Amino acid sequence: MALFKRRRRKVRYRDGFAIPPGERLAAMLRRLAARVTRPGLPRLYVCGDSHLLPIEYAYDRGWLGPLSCRFKRVGGATAVGLRHPTSKTQALQKFRSALLPFRAGVIPVFQLGEVDCGFVIWHRAAKYGEDIESQLSQALAAYFEFLEELVAAGYRDLIVTGATLPTIRDGAFDGEVAHLRRSVTATMAERTALTLDYNARLAAGCAARGLAFIDIGALVRDPATGFVADAMRHPNPLDHHLHPERAGRLWANELLRVLDLPGRV
Repeated sequence: MALFKRRRRKVRYRDGFAIPPGERLAAMLRRLAARVTRPGLPRLYVCGDSHLLPIEYAYDRGWLGPLSCRFKRVGGATAVGLRHPTSKTQALQKFRSALLPFRAGVIPVFQLGEVDCGFVIWHRAAKYGEDIESQLSQALAAYFEFLEELVAAGYRDLIVTGATLPTIRDGAFDGEVAHLRRSVTATMAERTALTLDYNARLAAGCAARGLAFIDIGALVRDPATGFVADAMRHPNPLDHHLHPERAGRLWANELLRVLDLPGRV
C-alpha cells in the first residue's frame, strides 16, 4: 500500500468538456519531454477565481506547450478581498500559502476582478453609501498591494490577466451565481463598462510597475453589441463562465506570446 496518496486536482468543465484521461496523459508526457530538451523553462502558478477554468482547460489539452502549471482556484475570490486575511473565501491566505516564501523558477499568474466588477463593487457601494469610483479604487489598491508584496518577496516576473467580462444578462436570475447576485441592479452595459475601466487601470498599473499584463476582452466581445459574443459564452446558459475551449485557446495564445514561446492554437 502506498504511504502517500497523490492529491488529484479537481477540474470542473461540465457540459461535454471533460478531457479524456489518455489525452491529458499525452499532454503531460509531451511537457516532460520538452522540459528535458529545454531545461530552465519557468513553471506557472496560476491563481485566481473560478474564471481560471478556461486556462486549466487549455493546460490539460496541452495547448500551453512545454509549460508546467499549478493552479490555485478560489471560487468567489475578489481583488478587494486581498486586504482581508479573514475574508469569507480566505483567498489572501491561500495565495500566500501557494507562493510564499519565494519559489525560484516560478512565475505567478493572477486573474481576479470578475466578482468585483460584476457584484461586490456595486453591492458595497449601495451598502456603505459610497460611489462606484471609490469602491473601484479600493479594489485596485488592494490588488496592487498584494502584487507588490509578491514582487518584494522575489517574484520579478509576474503576469496579471484582465478580468473576465460579464455574461449574466439583465433580468437573468436562474443560474446559481446570477441568483446570488440578484440584489445588484446595475445593467449589463454598466457592468461591462466597469470591467473595461477596471482592466484599463489594471493594465496601466502593471505597466507602471513593470509587470506583464494580458487580456482577451477585445477578442471575446461582439463589436455590434459591445458585450461578450454568443460564441464565447458557455453553452450552458446557467453557467456564467466563458466557453472553456474557445476562451482557453485565446488565453493559451496570450500566455505563449507574453512568455515569448513558440506555438499557437
